[in-house]
Amino acid sequence: MNDEKYFIHLSSEEQKLFKEYSIPLVFPKEHNVFSPGDLPNYIYFIEAGRIKIYRITMDGEFITISIRHAGEVCGLAEALCSMSRQCFATTLETTRLQAVKKEDFFKILSMEPQLNLKISQVLSRRLRHAETIIHDLVYYNVEARLARLILSMAKQCGRQYDDHTILDIVLTHKDIASMIGTSRQSVTLFLQQFKDRGVIDYYKREIIIKDFSKLRSFT
Repeated sequence: MNDEKYFIHLSSEEQKLFKEYSIPLVFPKEHNVFSPGDLPNYIYFIEAGRIKIYRITMDGEFITISIRHAGEVCGLAEALCSMSRQCFATTLETTRLQAVKKEDFFKILSMEPQLNLKISQVLSRRLRHAETIIHDLVYYNVEARLARLILSMAKQCGRQYDDHTILDIVLTHKDIASMIGTSRQSVTLFLQQFKDRGVIDYYKREIIIKDFSKLRSFT
């Protein structure tokens, strides 16, 4: 059920070039990969694990922008625009990366023109996703936004079983709240309502989807 629209599928030649120019890194859970104000010296290809991209408001509130999964590139936009980092990037679990210096990444792009198209497609899809989030915040109520987020995560990291799907990612209610523009209390309330209606279940922050059709009915 993985949704691969944000992934960059490297050809064998592109993979060879990445390996040639990259530095392998392994970071533990909750390791800070970069912070606002950092120079975009590296672009990171995620081999395994996940990275949370987020910001902190003036009031100290954490706003989760996105979750980057294995197969995705992290830290791309600022490097291409030659601007300092705008967000925090922190590992959600043990994460294995291939770090490529910005100037080496540009060399790879010059040697593999097809990769330019792949990068453009990913950035375009991320922009479209951001536009969708803005639309959802204006158009949908909290219940619908929560249902839509769960459905989206199911496509990205859902493990399908005979009669249910488990989201293979652990997010706090506060993380979820920041992703759909609401309060932690509202997320807790609607998750409980979904559970009471037999739509989902959850255990130790793990969300289990039991009825996709009912979940879609809220959207």
